[in-house]
Amino acid sequence: MTSGEVVCIIDPIHPAGVEAIAASGHTIIQGEGWRNDPRLPQTSVIVIRTSPLGPDIFGPMESLKAIVKHGAGVDNIAIPEASAQGVMVANTPGGNNSTAVAEGAVALMLGLLRQVRDMDALVREARWDERWGIRLGDLTGAKVGLIGFGRIARHVARICGAGFGAEVAAYDPMLADEDIRAAGVEPMSLDRILTRDVISIHTPLTEGTRNLVGAAELAQMHSKAIIVNCSRGGIIDETALVAALEAGAIGGAGIDVFEDEPPADDHPLFRQPRALLSPHVAGVTEAGMKDMALHVARVIEAVHQGERPVTLLNGDALS
Repeated sequence: MTSGEVVCIIDPIHPAGVEAIAASGHTIIQGEGWRNDPRLPQTSVIVIRTSPLGPDIFGPMESLKAIVKHGAGVDNIAIPEASAQGVMVANTPGGNNSTAVAEGAVALMLGLLRQVRDMDALVREARWDERWGIRLGDLTGAKVGLIGFGRIARHVARICGAGFGAEVAAYDPMLADEDIRAAGVEPMSLDRILTRDVISIHTPLTEGTRNLVGAAELAQMHSKAIIVNCSRGGIIDETALVAALEAGAIGGAGIDVFEDEPPADDHPLFRQPRALLSPHVAGVTEAGMKDMALHVARVIEAVHQGERPVTLLNGDALS
């Protein structure tokens, strides 16, 4: 057994993962003072969640072997630069985190359809009798459209389909129609997806998906339709979304992710009563965070043993 890795944990992870990493004999750098830790130049593995990570941080680390992403999305990591440095990049998708994010997406759907925030206000503000003029929305029997059909979207499809009897369709240009149908979901074009009652985004942020849903796409939604994004900020054009909400062109938006995080104090979405917002926490459940942290520990151990991580994203780094 070779000596352990020097692991720099830039963003906090569940203690169970930290304990597993330490129990394997690795040295851990973490906490707010990580940048000034004298051991930092010897770092061989970086663990990152959502903070930006580029060569300004990892470039001087001559012993760096791998960057391990706590989670699936890697748009915050400068992968080409890591590859040029011979550094592997692996993520930790799936597991309890996928179900947690799916539940978070459905929670936003229900929160919007059932107007949970407004109904709470009626009770607290002694406006009880206003209930007679209210008609809430239904997820049961609704036409749900998924943009992207990976692990999380498949969990959403099962919850909405089996749990609520919704008619679920999906758009994913990376998958064959028969693969989508095999999951009991109807494949559709993006234009058709946008005409459904509930739209949920589950695609990574890339140059091809940035502003995928803009003014033209929002204009295809009907006036009572809602859109939910628990994937990445930047996939919905936020300026166009605010305009659609202000005009009453759509029924509502559930937003867990923003183009800039945290959003500015005067972000126009804050003034939209039809917007239900959360601070990028759809996957932050106890089970989800613990599972991902333990997955991180397993990836680090694979790197330490000289193995190719199963979730390696840049195989070119090994050449």
